[in-house]
Amino acid sequence: MTPKDTQDSKGAKQKEKSEQDTASKEKKTDLESLQAKFDENHDALLRAKAEIENTKKRAQKEVENAYKYSIEALLQEIIPIYDSLSLSNSLSGDKVTKEQLIEGNTMLLTMFKQILDKNNIKEINPLNELFNPELHQAISTIEDKESKNDTISEVVQKGYLLNDRVIKPALVIVVKNP
Repeated sequence: MTPKDTQDSKGAKQKEKSEQDTASKEKKTDLESLQAKFDENHDALLRAKAEIENTKKRAQKEVENAYKYSIEALLQEIIPIYDSLSLSNSLSGDKVTKEQLIEGNTMLLTMFKQILDKNNIKEINPLNELFNPELHQAISTIEDKESKNDTISEVVQKGYLLNDRVIKPALVIVVKNP
């Protein structure tokens, strides 16, 4: 080997070492960049997971409150009626006339009817209609030759629908002829 070859060989080795150092630095930079992206994505994932948990808890609390206080508006409408009944019950008989009692009862019925209408509650009053087990509950039967079978001859208690769903069936007496 000549000194020039040795010098070329040293230069090649230095060049190769320099290229290796550069490649190593690039790998470290790539690795650091990937680690930073991983850390960023991991942090975002943890934050999203925490946000989901908070949203779940918030939604659950809202549902609980909606369930707990769902009848609050209805109760605010019923309480004045209760107060009026309590007041009228506390009055002595000699201070109240029959006309005043009738007027008071009419007012209370009107207030109740307004509450029912406002809350989409409808009466089931099926007198002389055909018996429907989805809306009516037969408590007795009678014979009546002048009426058709399964006709309701008497309504003992009215029923009620809430948004077209039966919340209390009408109690009725039904015609059953032999």
